[in-house]
Amino acid sequence: MNAFDTDVFSEILLGNASYVSWLSLISADQQAIPIIVAEEILRGRLNVIRQAEAGKSKVSIDLAYQLFEETIRDLRWLQILSYTSEAEMSYQRWREDGIRISTHDLRIAAICLVHGAKLISRNRRDFERVPGLSVEFWG
Repeated sequence: MNAFDTDVFSEILLGNASYVSWLSLISADQQAIPIIVAEEILRGRLNVIRQAEAGKSKVSIDLAYQLFEETIRDLRWLQILSYTSEAEMSYQRWREDGIRISTHDLRIAAICLVHGAKLISRNRRDFERVPGLSVEFWG
């Protein structure tokens, strides 16, 4: 199983040719995202809607909703890896061991470890600090 970090999944959603090409090398049944990535992606889309409503966005409200709808459709083709009590235990243990990376990144790592998934990310600096995490760096 291959799980995409938010940075990589965002590039895939944007249609970045290099990332789409790399994605094509992974069979569809081996593609997933941790639930934290889904949260981050949807939170970003909802923020664009709020900014458009307030007149503070570079995109119109109709485009903001269109992007939100497309993102929901895109999420449907991937497996979503759950955040479990085992993932929370890994997260807490790593915190106690002094691993200092962002809460979301550490939770993403915990999800991947528990589900036996290889994380695909661009964030070498943080994810190399996580013991036992299988990770591949794109970009």
